[in-house]
Amino acid sequence: MRLLVSAIALFLCVPVSMRAQAACPVPWQLDEVLRIGSFESADLVTRVTDLAVGPDGALYVAQAQVPAITVFSLDGRVLRRIGRAGQGPGDIQLVATGVGWIEDTLWIADFGRIQLFTTNERVPDRVIQFNLPMPDEGTRLTPGRLLADGSLIGARGITDWRTWLSRGASRGLALRRLSLSGEVLDTIAAIDWSDNAVEYERDPGRLWPALHPLKELPSIGLQEYLTALRPDGSAIVQIGRVDESGTPPTFDILAISISGDTLVQRAVEYEPREVTSAMERRLAEETAGWRAGDYTAPDPILPTSEIVLERRRRAVLRAFWVPEYHPPVRQVVAGTDGTIWLLREMREDRVDVWEIYDSDGRLEGTVEIGQGRSSLRQWYPRLAIALASRDEVWGTTFDEYEVPYIHRYRVDRTCAP
Repeated sequence: MRLLVSAIALFLCVPVSMRAQAACPVPWQLDEVLRIGSFESADLVTRVTDLAVGPDGALYVAQAQVPAITVFSLDGRVLRRIGRAGQGPGDIQLVATGVGWIEDTLWIADFGRIQLFTTNERVPDRVIQFNLPMPDEGTRLTPGRLLADGSLIGARGITDWRTWLSRGASRGLALRRLSLSGEVLDTIAAIDWSDNAVEYERDPGRLWPALHPLKELPSIGLQEYLTALRPDGSAIVQIGRVDESGTPPTFDILAISISGDTLVQRAVEYEPREVTSAMERRLAEETAGWRAGDYTAPDPILPTSEIVLERRRRAVLRAFWVPEYHPPVRQVVAGTDGTIWLLREMREDRVDVWEIYDSDGRLEGTVEIGQGRSSLRQWYPRLAIALASRDEVWGTTFDEYEVPYIHRYRVDRTCAP
């Protein structure tokens, strides 16, 4: 399969207003070289929560509702499975939420812990487990992802919605680096989570927040807003300050080492795109439809009545809001080769535009994806990009029967007059 790709030139400016060269004007193309998954297969049965390519050249895949890591060869053959259901060392509790490699160490995250493996995939060298309350945020941190220096980034879970929703106008959250015992070592960066929810009355007298479709979290990766971790665990990349009122408007691309040093800071000029009334109506209806169960099968054990579902639909429609302008960036992916991949504004035609920047924050090219879907949610990106570089892209989709697929694409960066 060949995806539609185009290149879009854009002017960039660093803090000293130095102009960057224009991107390649010739369309980049993605050529599919591998597809894993089928209706008949039992190897890929549900949503991919994470994936990584190991030093052995194999693909390590974590799936929702699957208490194991499935290891594929790069031609799609199943090599083995790591883990089994359970709570002991080497077991996986319900589902693996993350998987990766830091040099010769395989790490696997499940609910509330990370296990480290170096010599034996069945017996972990260490099991890391802690629960660190953050009462000022209404959250808790558990082991999330392993960093290059052996420390951790925590997985953030909300424990007190009232506190979470009452943090005031300044809703920035700290991205903290943690020790293996769960102590806060330092803060790598701040993440702006302001205005990221639609607060509707799910039950009488109880507000319930839904993530706003224009400010959704990525389905694969760090699970922080507009922030991604490099696969080698050495740095994060994120969108920093967005200045809509500037002349011209800009957003900042930041790359920050895990020790807190700023590696890249570049301001990108952009033209604000207004959220049209048609887009507002469509997003409101889709968000309300999701909360009313339009896109999912009813729970056969604890079904929700049609009266309750319709009440939720009306509550979401009443509470739904949109900003005046689209956020300039919807998602961030940190490339394996130092590139930075940014998913730009949602378009009326639902074509996803990814911009690819080099390690200094200069635009190199763009990719447009107009087919596929990465979630049952209508507003999600067409392709959930998990790993990316100038040479290849790994991503996941679902077909019309909700069968999951992993795709590997070769990137054709031919740039000629």
